[in-house]
Amino acid sequence: MFTISPSIYSADLMNLRQVLTSLEGFEHLHLDVDDGNFVRGISFGMAVIDKMAACTEIPLDAHLEVLNPMAYVESLAEAGVELICAHVEALEFPSLFLSSVHRCGKKAGLALNIKTPVVFLEPYVDQLDQVILVSCEADVDGLPFRSGVLKKITEARAMLPAHAKVWVDGGVNRTNLKSVIDAGADGVVLGRAVFGAEDPAKAYAELLDLGRAYEKERDKNAV
Repeated sequence: MFTISPSIYSADLMNLRQVLTSLEGFEHLHLDVDDGNFVRGISFGMAVIDKMAACTEIPLDAHLEVLNPMAYVESLAEAGVELICAHVEALEFPSLFLSSVHRCGKKAGLALNIKTPVVFLEPYVDQLDQVILVSCEADVDGLPFRSGVLKKITEARAMLPAHAKVWVDGGVNRTNLKSVIDAGADGVVLGRAVFGAEDPAKAYAELLDLGRAYEKERDKNAV
């Protein structure tokens, strides 16, 4: 079923505890873990992630935008993060990363920047629980969704087994949500579309309902 994972990095970072306790009905929460090297920004260290995980029961997923993803696996798993995804561009041995996450009892995924073809996933399809397709340049706020990613969504969905989910991250909003779902996406990461709203919980619920309606229509037409 279609899902949305709102990125807490777009929330009010000065009031994280208050934000986390106000997210009624959220099914996922996305952690962008940025090291200032793979991307320019620096987001959350493990001390902050540990505290966030301790004060919410919402399932957490981590998107590692870092140069050394292997260094984070055990700590994120111990914090209770349920799904850990790293960029194939940062991994010399992606299979080792995926195996390490699975050994910690967590779900594992790979992320692709816009320039990286979907074919890079092919050797690892039997190890993947998730793929994140970045749909705008990774570290620049406000850049638009790149429509060329729609083809990548369709390619990834055709390549992966049914249990492996295709998520799209970057510039997704009400205007392009239907095209993303029609292309085959199982979920999206949203930031400002949720946390930039006056009532994030209401915005999340409305977008989730809209996405699931689009998914139902897509699947009906595919029969």
